[in-house]
Amino acid sequence: MSPPTRQPVRQEWPTHFATITEDTAGTPVTIEIISPEFGTKIEADEMPLDSMTFDERDDTFIIAVNSRDGQEDALRHIVEHPWKITFDPPAPMAVRTIDVEGPDGAHSLVTLHSRPALPEAD
Repeated sequence: MSPPTRQPVRQEWPTHFATITEDTAGTPVTIEIISPEFGTKIEADEMPLDSMTFDERDDTFIIAVNSRDGQEDALRHIVEHPWKITFDPPAPMAVRTIDVEGPDGAHSLVTLHSRPALPEAD
């Protein structure tokens, strides 16, 4: 049986994303957009996470990833006025998948992959 997902209340979103960013910055992420109108599209495939935030003032979810060669902000994916965000599993420091649903019914699925193994010391 898989662990339950959790839909935290809107007031928890900024804290959840700050915790996730702190714990997983640099971790490879995949961003997949599933739209009822346009189908499915991979926007980023295992690119290093820079940050995830929810801007309460602008009511906007933002995820930034770096390029594989270290360039910052290779991609910024923005969902304006998200109405539902679920975390699976539900604890911010264990989360592996985030589903951000926009007002148009499109889903932005963010998958956090395991960190690559560190090279062994000689």
